[in-house]
This record gives sequence, C-alpha cells and structure tokens, in this order.
Amino acid sequence: MRCIRIAFTVRPEANLEEVKAAIADFVAALAAHHPAHRYSSFQVSENPREFIHVGELAEEAVSDFQSQPFFRSFSNFLHTQCEDPPKATPLTRVASTLPANR
Repeated sequence: MRCIRIAFTVRPEANLEEVKAAIADFVAALAAHHPAHRYSSFQVSENPREFIHVGELAEEAVSDFQSQPFFRSFSNFLHTQCEDPPKATPLTRVASTLPANR
C-alpha cells in the first residue's frame, strides 16, 4: 500500500458545500477504482476551510490512478478553489487498527 496525506485550504470565497460534495464524489470514485483503496477526508474543526485527506492506495493501482478522469476532474476543480496547491506528503505506517495485510 502507498500511504499519503494531502492538505489544502480553500479560498474564503469558496462554497464549502460545493467543495465537500466534490470531495465526496472523488472519494466514491476512488473506492470504485480499486477495492483495496482506503481514503478519508477530514475538515479541520478550528478552520472549516482547511481539509486533510489520508489515503492508503493499492500499490498495483497507483500507476494509472492519476490518469483517471475522476482524478483529473477533481484536481482541476481543487486547484480553482485552493489558496495554494494541495500539499501531498508520503507517509509510512507505524501502527494501525487495520489488519496488517491492508
């Protein structure tokens, strides 16, 4: 599995409901892309314009993931909504409640 954290802050004028709907559509498309993907989106309570995504992506599906129409569409949308481009950070799992084979 490839683990990643993506953080971004949307502009003050961004419609948060529209952003959250786009995130929900993206996460649903990601789940349909490969059954082993695990992905969650969080909205920061203290700053509702800030979002953090944490994902574990099936290694064998990563190579074509970014070329998928749903990924390109969401990325294009997000870049129009964000103050700065989303920042992706690779992660290494230390411990989890998930089974070790995931």
